[in-house]
Amino acid sequence: MRLHALLSKGVQQVRVVRRALALLQLDRGGGASAAARAVGLSPGAVRLMRVAARSCLARVAIALTVTACGAAESKTSMKALTDSVLASPAERLQVAVDTLATGLEVPWGLAQAPDGRIFVTERAGRIRVLSDGKLDPAAWATLAVHSSYLDWGPESGLLGIALSPSFAENRHVFVMATATMSERPSGSLAGRMLRRLARTVSSRAAPLPVKSQIIRLSDRDGRGVDPVVIIDNLPANHYHAGGGLTFGPDGKLYASVGDVTRPELAPSARSLADKVLRFNADGSIPADNPDPASAVWASGLRNTQAFLWLPDGTMLGVEHGPTGMPQEGSRAGEDELNLLSQGADYGWPSVTGWQVSATSRRPIWVWNHGLAPAGMTLWESSSSGDTATILVGGLHRRLERLRLVRGQLGDWRVTAGDTLLGPKWGRIRTLMILRDGSALVTTSNRDARGQPGPGDDLLLRLSLERAR
Repeated sequence: MRLHALLSKGVQQVRVVRRALALLQLDRGGGASAAARAVGLSPGAVRLMRVAARSCLARVAIALTVTACGAAESKTSMKALTDSVLASPAERLQVAVDTLATGLEVPWGLAQAPDGRIFVTERAGRIRVLSDGKLDPAAWATLAVHSSYLDWGPESGLLGIALSPSFAENRHVFVMATATMSERPSGSLAGRMLRRLARTVSSRAAPLPVKSQIIRLSDRDGRGVDPVVIIDNLPANHYHAGGGLTFGPDGKLYASVGDVTRPELAPSARSLADKVLRFNADGSIPADNPDPASAVWASGLRNTQAFLWLPDGTMLGVEHGPTGMPQEGSRAGEDELNLLSQGADYGWPSVTGWQVSATSRRPIWVWNHGLAPAGMTLWESSSSGDTATILVGGLHRRLERLRLVRGQLGDWRVTAGDTLLGPKWGRIRTLMILRDGSALVTTSNRDARGQPGPGDDLLLRLSLERAR
């Protein structure tokens, strides 16, 4: 069930909080000043830990109450979301699912080479290759990444992957990864736990010693060699790490950076957090960016993880909405599908969902009920270019189809949608349409929020045919 992941995360948070508090005897009324000196935190931060511990317990209690009342999927709740309820497409699809590979560890990014090979990133740091329908047991390349920390399951690690538009000539493969700035966390175990929790519940806590990088590798003799960091020191954190990476039809490299749990960075033009970035393939900044001195292409985006371009050149991005964190004003839900325009601001953290400010752009679709959109791909478009169908994968255990129509003024809107895959397959991460028209899909059930089944994680092929 979808709530199981929430409960598991809450219980995990409570366990870590209790362990840290017990080590410092904070849950027995110990003095905040003495505890602060022990772990190098301020007394105010220690008092915040007590609040955070109670908050974690409260979230679990709320989840249990919702489950007991059966309200999580109630019809009443769905009726209240009339601004985000779609008609079903006129044509129904028959979906056949084949498993191409098993035993992957949180497969995150997908890219297909001109020779037909499929490159797959695993968040733990491996790049794998699927060739002729078979997964090579040996990694194409392995990178040192920040993908685990104490008892927590970060969202960071090896994320997006993109092949050079000139791959056949230069054999270049680009990936986005989270790197650790220091070899080992400093301080006591209790101190590290408390600082980790502080960064989760407060944007005022000091940033983690991690960063995002874009790394270029070369494909030689069937293996990835000569890694070169072409873009360094991008903002990073355990959560809201962004990670989308792809080349656009203009030959430029687009990358997404999340708000790294610090929403206050979004309005700052000096920060690259909460942004979609645009680079040349060598890591330099294109002269036709909105600001020729900045990599920022679009801003005010909480955590975008996937892009695509429609046939008319329109760029779309999917956006993870807030999840109830204190620094987000305890807002939750309202995942977005945005039309990403050069120099545009999408309002985070001032506005979310259908809200709009005087300077922000409104999304073209909002999942009020929550999808956690992590992957997106263009399935088909009309010959006139006025309609398109996209597939969106969600970590809330669904794969959806959306139909888009372009209006007379060139604006796109979502007119219909349905669910192609349900909870059976768990958390859906990345999508890619293959040359034969089938869809490649990865699951993300081993990411500390899912319920891993036998063989997880999976690489699936979906054959999509219109029902007769």
